[in-house]
Amino acid sequence: MRIAMISVMMPAVENIRGTSALPYHLLAGRDRRIKVELYSYNLNQLSEEQINNAAKNLDIDIHLLPVPWWYTFVLNFFAFFRLFLKNPVGNYIHLEKEQLDTIIKKNPDGIWIYGEELSRVSNQLKEFKRVHTLPDCESLYYYRMLGKRFVMRDKMRYWRATFMFPKYLNMERLFDTSSNIHYHLVGEADVDFLKEINPGIQAHFLRHPHYQLAEPAKVISFSPKIKLLIAGQYNLYMQQDVDELIDNLCTAENKIELSEHYVITFLGKGWDAHVCSLIEAGYEVSHIKFAPNYIDEIVKHDIQITPISIGTGTKGKVLDAVANGLLVIGSWYALENIAVEHNVSCLQYNVVKDVIIMLKKIYLDPTIYEVMAEKGRQAILQKHNGTSVSNDMFFLFKLS
Repeated sequence: MRIAMISVMMPAVENIRGTSALPYHLLAGRDRRIKVELYSYNLNQLSEEQINNAAKNLDIDIHLLPVPWWYTFVLNFFAFFRLFLKNPVGNYIHLEKEQLDTIIKKNPDGIWIYGEELSRVSNQLKEFKRVHTLPDCESLYYYRMLGKRFVMRDKMRYWRATFMFPKYLNMERLFDTSSNIHYHLVGEADVDFLKEINPGIQAHFLRHPHYQLAEPAKVISFSPKIKLLIAGQYNLYMQQDVDELIDNLCTAENKIELSEHYVITFLGKGWDAHVCSLIEAGYEVSHIKFAPNYIDEIVKHDIQITPISIGTGTKGKVLDAVANGLLVIGSWYALENIAVEHNVSCLQYNVVKDVIIMLKKIYLDPTIYEVMAEKGRQAILQKHNGTSVSNDMFFLFKLS
């Protein structure tokens, strides 16, 4: 099978300035008899060395597509103009005649499109079998945002969501529903929402392949003073729940009990105030703003707390943690679309105070939770296996 892939992102082994890891691991897990020629806008701005490494490691040919001048101009100098567009600005990208002719003349067996906003490109190649990886339904993301009180209190974010929701909704309602195109998403609710707003669309939920695994694999055995990890930037996704979590950890009752049994590490930027609050409360805390090798760093810890209060799709940092043997404590949003089960292979909280209750139980009998972490790891290795997921994705071409 010969596939022409057109992507907004350049594939990378981990997310670099965008969702670049998903296409990388789908390509890495494929049957190498499937020949792929990638045409990429490289919006995540990988270097020439990184691009060459990707081409070599993935055994693909890569061609750079020039980013349209107007796209850069609007984003950098005339961003306000975006408010008056009917669709998201990226949805106006299309292949120039020469680019289109080049792909058509090669007559591939199928076209794989990566990036939700490239539906116009998809429509230019309607005569081919197509698979369009979104990977999330963006209108669902903004719909969820508008339902959150903390977003409504933030005027800038609220107005952004108010303007962007109808743009993505309009774009997705116009997605091609022909028999020769299938849509691929890594969120089950994303698929349901897309089918609701665009009846007749052929949309499929496939689990996100896991990323890198530590070598050798982590031996799951909690430290005498259990090592907690909070990974990621302090941003909109975590702000509400993590602020509440820190407040709960610092109450008079909790800080005396929990500081004796846990050491806390923040991995990412923006956590300075939280670090200070916890140190003042008597906790042993460290703050790593950047780890040269992310996987090597996270496996030094026993438990990852992921207090995400909004989002869609699959959360890569949760997938990384579970796959590498950490017990994950997370919200429904954090664990959404990941093949783990509450009280069997992970711990899911409903309200933030649940996390405190969980932490008070874990140190009393850590062996129970070590077994839980191992069950989580095995579930990810089996159900998020890169080869299996990639085979399922490329099989979509045979359904057209």
